[in-house]
Amino acid sequence: MWASAGTLSANGFYIPVQDPYATARGNAFVATADRASAVYYNPAGLTQLDQIELHAGVYGINLGLEANTAGSRVETDDQFSLVPQLYLAVPLADKLAAGVGVNTPFGLSTDWPLTSPFAMVATKTELKYFTTWGVLAYELTDTFSVGGGIGVSYADGELRRADGGGGEFVFEGDDTAVNFIVSALWRPHPQHSFGLTWRGWSEFDLEGSARTSAGPLGSAEVNDFVTPDTVVVGYAYELNPCWTIEANIEWVNWERLNTSTLRTGAGSQPLPFEWDANFMYGIGTTYAPDDRWNWSAGYIYIENSQPDATFNPAISDADRHWLSAGVGYQGDAWNYQFAYQFAFSDRDVTGAMGPAAPVLNGEYESRFHGFMLSASRPF
Repeated sequence: MWASAGTLSANGFYIPVQDPYATARGNAFVATADRASAVYYNPAGLTQLDQIELHAGVYGINLGLEANTAGSRVETDDQFSLVPQLYLAVPLADKLAAGVGVNTPFGLSTDWPLTSPFAMVATKTELKYFTTWGVLAYELTDTFSVGGGIGVSYADGELRRADGGGGEFVFEGDDTAVNFIVSALWRPHPQHSFGLTWRGWSEFDLEGSARTSAGPLGSAEVNDFVTPDTVVVGYAYELNPCWTIEANIEWVNWERLNTSTLRTGAGSQPLPFEWDANFMYGIGTTYAPDDRWNWSAGYIYIENSQPDATFNPAISDADRHWLSAGVGYQGDAWNYQFAYQFAFSDRDVTGAMGPAAPVLNGEYESRFHGFMLSASRPF
């Protein structure tokens, strides 16, 4: 299933990790980008490949959320989700390369019990999402390459909450949108490289239907739902042929996500987000003692993007810490990579606004385990 993933709480509902090799080193990869996953991380890096390369991977995610609010302690129904990614890189000429890919840069799945204090706000929330990418890269000089392309994204959303009649209000809708990606890679010295990638935003009007326990409400839609643009810059330093260190800073423009509107046959209702842009800080290292093995470790700090005033437990964003490690093995034909992540957050919400504020203010905790595996090979 595409992107019904608790990683959504990684950064709002942004899923930044899209390759186990990059993930293991704190997702700090934009200044390296020497694998087929450069299709997503930094298309300019595709000029470094001298053979066709195919990459297939899967991300296994388990997220647990707990809330202590209104005198009750509740937790989500933990689920294990699988999120795939697929990339193909193709050198076209001496200085020109192309790539295609399919991955899940956004997604969400939270399932609070119908008995929770805030069930009238959110019970189950799910966003299934995938993007198909097509990119080109060109080497302008021996040290500088540029890349770019387009992405076509599909979003399928489901919102559930208690309807006051013993059942749930349910909205389901979907839409497609187009965005862009542009990037650059500069390697002024064999030991130093710099990367820059800007991925564009997407705007959706999710069209579908709604119902309550009393019956269907007919056609419905959520207007002005936006996934944000992101800008990531990075620096990589190759200490020697065995050791590489990289640091990335990524800006996620959640300010584009303002107030959406839910429209049904019963009327219209605002869905206020009004989020803040935030930063992600990642650093990691890779140790490759020989041509067969590589070992990586990294750390990411992600700032909260969700203000207290518009806090919604369907997403439960917070300042979050990610720890990661991984290992890779180069066989005679196939390269295998594995990464493990552990993430955690603790947040006190004290400034929720509106009639639901008394049941939203409280303590929220998250604990996250992620496993990523890929296989790739040149042709």
